[in-house]
Amino acid sequence: MNSTEIFYNNGQLNWDAINAISNIVLVAALVLLTGWYAHEMRKQTRLMIKDRERTKVLEEVRDGLTPTIEHIKSEIDAIQNKKISWHRYTSGGCGFDSGLGRLYYSTQYGSVRSLFNETSSGALKDILSKFPDLNNIFSSHDVLIDELNQFYEEIEKEIKTPELEERLDEMTKEFNKGKSATYRLKGESIENSFRFYGGYLINLECTIERSPNSIEPSIDFWEENQDELLKFRDKTNIIEIHEQIRKKLIYLKELDEKISKKLVKIREGYRKEYNFTNDEIKPFGI
Repeated sequence: MNSTEIFYNNGQLNWDAINAISNIVLVAALVLLTGWYAHEMRKQTRLMIKDRERTKVLEEVRDGLTPTIEHIKSEIDAIQNKKISWHRYTSGGCGFDSGLGRLYYSTQYGSVRSLFNETSSGALKDILSKFPDLNNIFSSHDVLIDELNQFYEEIEKEIKTPELEERLDEMTKEFNKGKSATYRLKGESIENSFRFYGGYLINLECTIERSPNSIEPSIDFWEENQDELLKFRDKTNIIEIHEQIRKKLIYLKELDEKISKKLVKIREGYRKEYNFTNDEIKPFGI
């Protein structure tokens, strides 16, 4: 039977056959249209979910990953270039003015700078839940910072003797004799000479740099008297503690490089998956 025989019966149009085929075509078209509509709805739903995920992940990158990467990079630089400065605050607490810092806030070591405060952002918690091994690595980092802080405290105890305090008072007064106001020591460097120059003696992992074309009496004083002052560090205990600091800094640098490599890999994975731009992954304010 050919198509003509289907649509014609005794020379007349076979409306029953035509209606049946039309219904089949309409049903097929409806099925195709429904399938296409369902596909588009699923596609739109996936896009909406992806967009919500993108916003959430971008927050993780900006508030968690990028600040941590920058913090770790600055620590590596400080270790390599001797930019670590430890300080005893007037409040009695102590910590690192520059160079090193904890990742998490600690009530025990609250005076040590930390990247994340007591109420860490949800972004950080999300990252740690997705990559739980970071918890141990971050904790190991902070343990090293705490140990280094304790070592610097021990050096301070060894150095802070009545003999040194008395000698510094004498030396600062001698330095100011016959000098004009511009070249004299003032403020803390003369009123509390140990707090000021004790820091110089404690922080041998910090290079003292003079600003170009500047008049800096405190550095002049140090350069003139450092040979005598450094003798106060010439103690067995201090030498041993400083060796421990040196070893801990080597270990910290190795750990920092491991952390940096891992965090950069995570961020690059996010960047490719969500098409983040360089400007997007920066924290606000940078």
